Amino acid sequence: MVGTCGSMEVFLGFAPARLLHAVSFADILDEDTGSGYQRPRNRSHSQDFRQYITRQGSTTIPLTFNLRRDLQDAWQVVRGDNGNAVLRLAAGVRCLAQVDCQHRLGELYECDLPLAFMTFIGLDLRAEMSIFVIINSKAKGLSSSLTDYHESNLLANLAQDAPHLYLARRLNDDPASPWHRLIRYGGETSSGLKRRTSLRMMQKTISRFLGLTRNVRIGTVEDQYAVLLAFWRAVASMFPDEWRDPSHHLITKGVGLYSLTLLLADIVRQPNATSLTEDSLTQCLQCLKGRVNWKSDGMFSEAGGQKGAAKVHAVLRKGVGL
Repeated sequence: MVGTCGSMEVFLGFAPARLLHAVSFADILDEDTGSGYQRPRNRSHSQDFRQYITRQGSTTIPLTFNLRRDLQDAWQVVRGDNGNAVLRLAAGVRCLAQVDCQHRLGELYECDLPLAFMTFIGLDLRAEMSIFVIINSKAKGLSSSLTDYHESNLLANLAQDAPHLYLARRLNDDPASPWHRLIRYGGETSSGLKRRTSLRMMQKTISRFLGLTRNVRIGTVEDQYAVLLAFWRAVASMFPDEWRDPSHHLITKGVGLYSLTLLLADIVRQPNATSLTEDSLTQCLQCLKGRVNWKSDGMFSEAGGQKGAAKVHAVLRKGVGL
């Protein structure tokens, strides 16, 4: 049948689990191309649900889908009287996007158990993604970086409405940045093992930087990005071996990211900080060369959390003479 859920029209029905699996898909975020928006499926969770739902007396809430607008040639809702309706799907086409059910449905490809389902009718990708975020933003196991990534895609003017997210994404997307494709968004990527930090960690440290420098005339958000880019290029060039070997060094871990960002805020707030170019920042960091040991078992090995990062920041600040 067709009815209204909140302010949106939906189709409600029942079907065997294997059929719902065959005609639906999960739109997993590919960090390399930027397509999709969901986290990768956890097979263990899906197997646990299969074990549960196939037991006598088990049940679940309706699975939630969307009949994608861009696939409307493959589906049709035929309306009858009193809200009755028939959903017709083209053979061999997966046109039901899994909005809230990928883990429950993932291992039910051979299961004949009937399941209740609800599908939105003809939402575009942006609207579907917005509903997914609302449903899952507090879900256990959903990456906070993934919800940050969704927010960055949903805001009409990201640079204006969430500059911290805009700047974090620029550092990851810009080929000139030493952070290029090294920030995890929470999806799938062919370079997953190379990722150094998460989008959540990066945007939180940038937010802190923006807060500490709010009274400094840096300029537009693009000017702010230029400073961040110049600083991280200076850091990567000053500590090239440490930057290339994140497994054995802390420079790109949370403690390094946070303490170095605090150091940049200190530099920006200096009365004589008129030139914030890569060359000037490199010169400022020069005195740390050979005096700071970023190894995981080195001088900062016991520094953890914000308190540990604050102690590292104090060492760095003293090292550059601030």
